[in-house]
Amino acid sequence: MTECKRCNREFPAEYSFCPFCGKAFHENSIHYWAQEAKELRNRGKIRAAIEAWKEYHKLDIENPYSHTSLGDMYYFTGNIEASIEQYLKSIALKPDHADNYYYLGISYYRGGNIRQAVESFLKCLELNPEFLIAYYWLGITYFHIGEKRKSREAYKKLLELNPQSAIANYHLGVNYVTVGEYEKAIPYLESFIASSPEDEAVLYHMGLAYFRTGQVTKAVKVLKKAMDLNPEDKRSKQLLEFITDVPDI
Repeated sequence: MTECKRCNREFPAEYSFCPFCGKAFHENSIHYWAQEAKELRNRGKIRAAIEAWKEYHKLDIENPYSHTSLGDMYYFTGNIEASIEQYLKSIALKPDHADNYYYLGISYYRGGNIRQAVESFLKCLELNPEFLIAYYWLGITYFHIGEKRKSREAYKKLLELNPQSAIANYHLGVNYVTVGEYEKAIPYLESFIASSPEDEAVLYHMGLAYFRTGQVTKAVKVLKKAMDLNPEDKRSKQLLEFITDVPDI
């Protein structure tokens, strides 16, 4: 007889699965190890899930989805090099799977391989132009390597496909501030602050943009609000003092 460890019922030894809950019985089965890995992951036992996927691969090394799942587990434990290796194995088996290029791009970024991350996100979007979150990460990676125009294009595409994306407005506004195009920055920053009115970081950028475009009253107002939210915000404090410090004559 075989006992189901999930529902504690016994069944004839020839049974491969529990007829009640679907639990796989035999450890020489890929179904058993796939179930073990998924259940361990759901319970937060990530390292044990990694070992279960390794047992799975002793029986089947050609399943791209298992390599993706193992890559995820390695990523969660901070083993970025191993996660990249697994995503590449999955891509080799299934090169038209956009998700793998996205996950690979994230791992490359976490590992400091920014240009490889860019290429991965571009490939992801080539395969699936509606993979919206990839535009977000493409914008971040382009900005990181100094390609600010391309970074803005990625965020604008994200806004085109998802006009409600507050974070795209944030990054576009900050991007324009960093290149000194303050008038272009303001609408994006104002849009973001409408949804997140207590973000002192964006209030600083708004204050700077208002000041540089001659809107001093607005600049003082948002900088004071930033200081109210975070009195330790040195950037806002210094800019506010610069604007309001009228020299004696």
